[in-house]
Amino acid sequence: MVTIIKNQLLKHLSRYTKNLSPEQISLSALRGSGELQDLTLDEDLLTDLLELPGWVRLTSAKCNRATFRIQWTKLKTVPIVLNLDEVHIALEVCSEPRVVNASAAGALPVPGKYSYIHKVIDGISVAVNQVQIDFNCDAFTSSVQISRVTVESRTPEGRKGDLRLTRIKSPDTGQLLIFKELEWQSARIEAKAHGVADANLPPLRLLLGNTHCRIVIKKRLADCSVTGSRLVLRPEPLAWALTDGQLRAALACAAALAQPVRRATAAATRAKALRKIEEPREQIQSRPPTGDRDLLARMFAKHDVRETSYHLLAPRIDLHLCDDPGLGRSEKPSLSNGGALQVTLVSMQADLFPYHKAANDRRHWRGYREAATPHSQWLSQALSSFCGTLLESLDPRPIVPSNKQASHTEKPEEPVSNGISHKPAAARNSASNTPSTNSTTSQASPTRTRILEQLGKLMTTCLVLRIDDFTVNKVSTGSRSREAPRPLVAAEKATLPGDAGLLHAELTFFYYPGDVCFPVPAPKLYVQVSPVRVALDTASVVWLAAFGPHVGRALVSSIPATADSESSASAGPYLDVRMEAIMPKVVLEAGSEHIAAQRDRPRELHLCTARATLTNVRDSPRANTAGTRADLASILAALRRAAPPRGSFPCSSDDLDPIHEQFLLHADNLDDIERGSAISSELLWRENRGVWCLRVEPLWADFCGARATNYKPAPLLDATPLTAWMCFEEGFSRIYVVARTCGLAGLQLNHYQMLFLMRQMEKISEMMAWLAHDAARQPDADAGSIVVGVVVPAVELTLVLPSSCPGQESSRDLDSVPLDSSSLQDMKMGSEATMAPSMVDRDSGVLATTSVEVFSAQPLPADEMPPPSPGPSPGLTFSGLSSMRRGLSSLVSSLDGALRDDGRSDAASTASSDSERYVLVGLAAESPDDADVAFREFEHGRTSSGVEVAAEVVERSSSPSDHSVTSSCRRRDVISTCTWRLNNIHVVHQSINGKSCMRLAADDLKTDECSAIPWDEFQNKFAMRARAYSEPRERPEAEDELAPRDAPRLAARLLRTELPRHLDQKGEPTGLAPFEELLEARVRDLSIALNMSTALALAEFIEDEVIAPPMPLEVLIENVKLHLIEDRLTRSISSPPPQPLDIDLTTLRLTRDTAGVVRLGPPVSTPSTIASPATPQPQPELDEAREKIDRLSRENEELRKRLVTLARIAEDNRELRAKVEEASVLRSCVHAAQQEAANLLADKQQLLDAMRVLQDQLSGCRGKR
Repeated sequence: MVTIIKNQLLKHLSRYTKNLSPEQISLSALRGSGELQDLTLDEDLLTDLLELPGWVRLTSAKCNRATFRIQWTKLKTVPIVLNLDEVHIALEVCSEPRVVNASAAGALPVPGKYSYIHKVIDGISVAVNQVQIDFNCDAFTSSVQISRVTVESRTPEGRKGDLRLTRIKSPDTGQLLIFKELEWQSARIEAKAHGVADANLPPLRLLLGNTHCRIVIKKRLADCSVTGSRLVLRPEPLAWALTDGQLRAALACAAALAQPVRRATAAATRAKALRKIEEPREQIQSRPPTGDRDLLARMFAKHDVRETSYHLLAPRIDLHLCDDPGLGRSEKPSLSNGGALQVTLVSMQADLFPYHKAANDRRHWRGYREAATPHSQWLSQALSSFCGTLLESLDPRPIVPSNKQASHTEKPEEPVSNGISHKPAAARNSASNTPSTNSTTSQASPTRTRILEQLGKLMTTCLVLRIDDFTVNKVSTGSRSREAPRPLVAAEKATLPGDAGLLHAELTFFYYPGDVCFPVPAPKLYVQVSPVRVALDTASVVWLAAFGPHVGRALVSSIPATADSESSASAGPYLDVRMEAIMPKVVLEAGSEHIAAQRDRPRELHLCTARATLTNVRDSPRANTAGTRADLASILAALRRAAPPRGSFPCSSDDLDPIHEQFLLHADNLDDIERGSAISSELLWRENRGVWCLRVEPLWADFCGARATNYKPAPLLDATPLTAWMCFEEGFSRIYVVARTCGLAGLQLNHYQMLFLMRQMEKISEMMAWLAHDAARQPDADAGSIVVGVVVPAVELTLVLPSSCPGQESSRDLDSVPLDSSSLQDMKMGSEATMAPSMVDRDSGVLATTSVEVFSAQPLPADEMPPPSPGPSPGLTFSGLSSMRRGLSSLVSSLDGALRDDGRSDAASTASSDSERYVLVGLAAESPDDADVAFREFEHGRTSSGVEVAAEVVERSSSPSDHSVTSSCRRRDVISTCTWRLNNIHVVHQSINGKSCMRLAADDLKTDECSAIPWDEFQNKFAMRARAYSEPRERPEAEDELAPRDAPRLAARLLRTELPRHLDQKGEPTGLAPFEELLEARVRDLSIALNMSTALALAEFIEDEVIAPPMPLEVLIENVKLHLIEDRLTRSISSPPPQPLDIDLTTLRLTRDTAGVVRLGPPVSTPSTIASPATPQPQPELDEAREKIDRLSRENEELRKRLVTLARIAEDNRELRAKVEEASVLRSCVHAAQQEAANLLADKQQLLDAMRVLQDQLSGCRGKR
């Protein structure tokens, strides 16, 4: 008996093993146990049978000992147990996709209907003591050691139990769900890069603890084929320390695998997608519905695998990044001994859906709120636009108008959820049944029908990444070893509910099933970041600037070695990108210079916005918003109008123009990529993606931490929208930026806030110097440059001064100040000290810094909201309320989706046919509402921790002390103000080759004073400025395109030139390179009136707390009139009333050298790189001629640019005209052919009629005979 069983085992196992003999097998048939030793498996056969990815090949597989145990009397309920001692596997990477051996399928038995033997095999449990996997590649070698591996059948809830509870059979679709769990106790991963460039890189090591992997397999009962699966991997919390060398080694290994994996995966995905579409779905013959069948169907639907997906659920990941000595370490003294950066990710979930049909919705994706994700709308609009463009390209509409009857009978196309348009079936049938007429109709052509059918097969591979919380701590060094970690980037948890994610990212690729070459949409990347707080830490920024590029260069250098000829390293991938940040906050913190005794001295400066959007995709031209080509054209026109004449102060002949040619071409839609006319997947990838648009709606800044305001925010910058456009040359070496703000930019500043800003500017200046220093150390450092041009319509800077009226200063003690009526209205919405100012109050002019609480239970009624104020540019006009609504729309929708129960019916799952009543009762008893225990356990910690945060927020929001300073209390001190207003401001900053320059031009400097005003009343008026402001009427386009700007009233130029570094005793350069600065300014044609008390207060206002080296400056004042009003009280009763003092400065030159000596009078030699603005002008005729020449030069340059643009337009017009003529000829030929075909059909019909008449006559004659 044993011999017969051995022979049968040898017969079957010899197909998969090598040199297997009876001596290697020991059996005990009655006990149901056996043992096999020293098994060597056939690697070629197993490579194909296991359906390994096409980029990897199995080269060796061995097992030293295998035992099994079968309980013959309990096969239905107890699984067969297979124990393996040690398994050794060797794999190698295939440079080209491996060809699948078709003959390998013959080794398997012919599949049949799912039966009892299949249930037994599917229920086998496997336990492996140790698995050793060796991985070999041309660029690296790696090994994986896994201990205590088990594969067991589990119930849908992840519990051990009866085998009948580990399967669910559908009573309607003929499908079966099988639940498995893979678990290992520990895993050790090692890798070593051994390429030429990576030979000296250290090895990689990663230790993984206990890991669970939930697997759900969906089979078809008719042929036992697998139709889908879901794999959920959940490791234990992971901690990994990486040096920059190890990180470069990891990137080198990933780059070596990228190309083989991409080529093999793309082909396999298309082939599998084709099989999934073509596979039949068995329908069970309908039976009378019963309670058990209905419950079985609902339970199967609850756990159903609608599409194959892979998930990674990581509860916590701690990454510690350390720098090695070398180019990756900054030379900043505090970082010279190295530093470490800790990154913590909490509740990270990565989902991969490789076979998702683009036309289907995503409601069945676990944890994915489709309605609350703006990406769904963006993707739908992109697909709709793609389909329309594709139809117009491949099957354009006929130019000949259709007749009225056809236009009335044909219905318009109906868009579906994914944006793909299809005609209704009734419309298609009616169109096909309509008889043809002599006139041309607009019926759907066969080409259009085939295009729509192919678009209906469009599929996507989507990768979704969600992170609930992450923290990036500041760089820690040896000097900070005893300090607690301080966050550099952290989430603002108080603004989010417990189950709302902090980061949501989606990467979507499009393809067609099978080997089909047809246009597809471009890949799309969407990233949304919820409120985060970013601290500007000098040491951390410098450390990252040295660490990041050093690691990035290793990745770039490894790409050309693995890239094929089609993807060069110079050309980046074509990708549609849209990134959104909801309520981000950049914080500038005070350092050791903070003086607590100064009550008005802030501790922090918060730069905030409701929403920041960065994208390289243009909005529809019909959308009258920022982000369109028309908006870019308007910004370029505003920059031209505001720019001073070239060659005149503050411009110079060697200045760079911020208006790059790429901006001009992009604004005129002349920078499309030529893709040819041949049908390919990239046929419609024509729009240039090299121009980026950044929208900040709106931007505001607040000082925080001052005791005088009870530690509440005090505004610095009132809310104003900002739009910036960027383009790049030579990678990221040359950067060009043009930007514009809309409306009035209101600022307010007191003396202590100015001191805070000066200290922050010193830190930023030091940080920029170290960044430039570390960048120059790199071996491939290019001569990079950056040019930024900004246009601001108007700026009002209010300087808050001490009151000049004696006896009106009152106590600043806020503890005894009661709440006023306005604060009660604000408490309806709630407030948070560190959040956005209330846009309602900014628009209405009631309060200035009221905060918005996301947890507000009821929004303000519509009748309480003020209407948005109209402006000159509908797309850019700032309305505070509407901007805040747009800024918070995504977040509020996310909250609504998070707090609202999912309305979908949660159909439950069932079991297989073995005693279905028992299985039904068993599953129903243990199955809760959630579909998958792995997801439920992963989300349990998320919701529990979120409830605590939400409770804390509610408790904090109920405290009166958390309201903003202007809404919850009154500051009773009196202040004086001096407001300076500038119009038509043009600012350009450029930096190149160690030399930077900032130039400014502005008009209409005006002043306004208030000698005494309560602090809270001033804040109310400050909030009303933006609403009351209206831009001046612009000149007609025909006049201002080439007309130069008048000479600015106020112009300034700040030069900063880097000098050679100092040498140490060994003659080597050390430390930062010194620099010299020069400020040049010209003030002309101004009339300023000031109170004498204000003038004296301004002198005290600008006084610094530290003695800094004097900056050389040179100022030329022309035709400036000062009217000083004496408002101070006289000490003598008999003194006459004070008289105003008028000062008329016709021409005055003021210079200061490096020693701080101020000179008035003749010019002094200064290291200026441009003609001094104070140069004598004894020949006005010559100056006038020079101005005319400069004007003509500027006009010629503008005309030259226009001619180049017109030449390109003319060339495009010629090509279009030729295509139109060709299309006209083809249309006429087609029309003639159709006419000829109609004539032939008519002749044919006549001939048939004649033949029919002759046949009737012939049959009549035969009948008579």
